[in-house]
Amino acid sequence: MFEEKRKHKRFKGKKGAFAAFIRPNELINTGQIQDISMGGLCVQYLAANGDNEKRSEITIFGSNNRFIHLRSVQCRIIYDREVPGGSWKQISTRRCGVEFENLFDKDLSMLQDFIDHFAFDKTRKSKGQVTPREVKTRKASRVEIDSKRTALPSNRPDA
Repeated sequence: MFEEKRKHKRFKGKKGAFAAFIRPNELINTGQIQDISMGGLCVQYLAANGDNEKRSEITIFGSNNRFIHLRSVQCRIIYDREVPGGSWKQISTRRCGVEFENLFDKDLSMLQDFIDHFAFDKTRKSKGQVTPREVKTRKASRVEIDSKRTALPSNRPDA
């Protein structure tokens, strides 16, 4: 059976959530964020050349009702594969997974803000999208309620 190795919960990227690979003297490859977490992301993009290098910097940005921009985020490329059936003669559609590296507190705060505005919980089955902040709030509420239930002594007399 599949064993999840990720440390952070992944959220599906909303429309308007993008990432761009930045390397000196090369075209910038920009694509739609497929999913994102506090530990990394997956982006689908168009490329005229082959694989990305193993280490890179990316810029993460999103624009819907709000614009959020994280510049030059250091990352390690975990995989970079061509998407079957999504390519043309000299341009290929690729899917790339990256792991963030060396994030400072300011970067983590901005990344959390980005996730809150440009991602949603893809595992939710009911109508509507749940933001990552709502997931945390609901979990905290459940823990608080559960702890109150177990902490209260029973008022029933012993029979």
